[in-house]
Amino acid sequence: MPATALVTGAGSGIGAATARRLAAAGAVVVCCDVADVPGRAVADGIGGRFVHLDVSDPDAWAALAAELDDPAVPLQDVVLNAGMLTSPAPRPFLDVPFEQLARVRSVNLDGVLLGVRATAPLLAARGGGSIVATASLAGLGPYADDPMYAATKHAVVGFVRSVAPQLAARGVRLHAICPGGVDTGLLDPSRKAAIVASGRPMLDPDEVAAAVVELLAADDAGLVHTIVSGRGSQPYDFRGVPGPRA
Repeated sequence: MPATALVTGAGSGIGAATARRLAAAGAVVVCCDVADVPGRAVADGIGGRFVHLDVSDPDAWAALAAELDDPAVPLQDVVLNAGMLTSPAPRPFLDVPFEQLARVRSVNLDGVLLGVRATAPLLAARGGGSIVATASLAGLGPYADDPMYAATKHAVVGFVRSVAPQLAARGVRLHAICPGGVDTGLLDPSRKAAIVASGRPMLDPDEVAAAVVELLAADDAGLVHTIVSGRGSQPYDFRGVPGPRA
């Protein structure tokens, strides 16, 4: 029986690469994005389906969940990848309008919370499945270039580790992937150059996608894996803090 995979932020970067990998593995991929043209192009290229989705909109998630509640093609894997920076180039926190801070929170954090609430019941009803949320190395330490982005990614990591045991009891495995700098359109060229100049090569989105697919197949729940160029995907050591280890 074919299974469905859902990817948010599928129109580019990590989301597009993940959608392609899941399709190559035989999944029917639902590609979600607010950018219609690139999102539809990715879906068409892999024989998937495009859905316009603002991940911060609970009504849109409810409508999508109703569409996906199909026992003939059960939902099996979910990648909550949609995200945004506060600004393409570094900007002082006190200079950022509150409306922009709220938008970053609604996409990066609410997009994960709402995505889990909408899809986890579907996975549980069909015998279980996996969800991977895209966090960041900025969710494990300070990131002075974009404090709001760091705050939302810290929240994603904390949420994943906190709610994972509840979902695991229902057969749903929830994990987080924390990449370093990834060569995507989110970053301003000057910020990319600064990352490379610091001795940290940029990750190719497909490297991260491979790590995401690996986490989707993991037997445990609540895992947080980092991925840095040249080091591959590794479990993060929380140094004695309670929580999953693998």
